[in-house]
Amino acid sequence: MVSRSNGRKAFTLVELLVVIAIIGVLIALLLPAVQQAREAARRMQCTNNLKQIGLAFHNYHDTYQSFPCGARGMDDWSLKNGSNWRTSILPGLEQNNVFDQLNFSGSFAGNSYAGNEVLIKLKIDAYLCPSSALEVFDTAVGNNDLGGMCHHYVGLQGAAPTVPGNVGGYQDCNHGWSCNNGLLSPNEYRGFRSCIDGTSNTVLISEQSGLTNKLNRTANYYGGWHGARNYGYVGSTNPGCSDLWQSGTTCLRFAINSDIIQVGATDTTYRNNTILNSFHPGGVNMLFTDGSVHFIPETIDFDMLKRLVVRADGLVVNY
Repeated sequence: MVSRSNGRKAFTLVELLVVIAIIGVLIALLLPAVQQAREAARRMQCTNNLKQIGLAFHNYHDTYQSFPCGARGMDDWSLKNGSNWRTSILPGLEQNNVFDQLNFSGSFAGNSYAGNEVLIKLKIDAYLCPSSALEVFDTAVGNNDLGGMCHHYVGLQGAAPTVPGNVGGYQDCNHGWSCNNGLLSPNEYRGFRSCIDGTSNTVLISEQSGLTNKLNRTANYYGGWHGARNYGYVGSTNPGCSDLWQSGTTCLRFAINSDIIQVGATDTTYRNNTILNSFHPGGVNMLFTDGSVHFIPETIDFDMLKRLVVRADGLVVNY
């Protein structure tokens, strides 16, 4: 009697290679989807950060009937130690324990922090975009030896003009244009009443969490907590126009995600005209004055972008 074998036939090499190839194709198809899902989650967290910042601004306004100034200077402008809006809204971000330790007569400069040692290596997650690859404690941004936090969100002073020289509410100094046609200009306090174009049409804060020319070119000079170099306001006669610069804010001069190092004699590495950018593909998140957050594409018409950061130009906004 002939017996039959019940053994299973093994995979051939060809069949094994086919299976491996199929798995490889599936991974190739699924991996971008997974990466996109992760970036979508990170971008949503970034949006939530800006909404939280917006709520803190509104709480500040409820208390003081204005927003904080974008960057604050000290009477002794040579000290370079004022603060910016990021310190002012800390209570609204549930950081009262930090705020209560701040000495606003002390130094907020990242190479000193005399009286404000609490800021050394302090990290506030609401000020960080999870998509960004920038260092949180980047000592290479300039005069940040003690490792002040480098923030990923910047205040808008307004937009620079397209003409040379000092014109009205603009000031062109050695470190680029400063301006006060937005809501967060240096040493000036403005609120909802100043937002003539409407709170839903005017940007308060933008992302600035990307890289330009593979370098950190954000408004974190002297550390992310530092404010204005001097106590003067834009257009005023004040000491040291050549040193009129601010951290924490920018006067819009370039398109989103521009890759620019220097234009003429104006250093755009830091200070007044740092570029709005991010690691999100194609644009940046922006916080509007009404508390809403919108993703603004880098392809937006530049004149339209300027309208968004100016508070009272009376021009139609459509983006």
